[in-house]
Amino acid sequence: MTTTTTAPTQTAADATVAAPVRTLGIVSLSLGVASLVFGANPVFGVAALVVGILGLRNEPAGKNFSIAGIVTGAISLAGLAFGTLAFFAFLPFTAFFIPALF
Repeated sequence: MTTTTTAPTQTAADATVAAPVRTLGIVSLSLGVASLVFGANPVFGVAALVVGILGLRNEPAGKNFSIAGIVTGAISLAGLAFGTLAFFAFLPFTAFFIPALF
């Protein structure tokens, strides 16, 4: 008598390992890059900061993406603030060059 044993087969469901969740980090980075591209719109920069902070708190696997999103969003907002301040700082001097505006 011969006995045959069957080896346990491994199904696709058994072999898969859940990938770490990085959704908030990737969204933060995407918003940060969009805020740099569309620099005159502060909505993307603020959204990148908020989503990046949420990503740091909730998703440790996406920490690098979240940090990159926070940095790019902050650079965009700082550039926007600097541009706005420079515009209003030099606005009084434009009356000498373009008197028809005033």
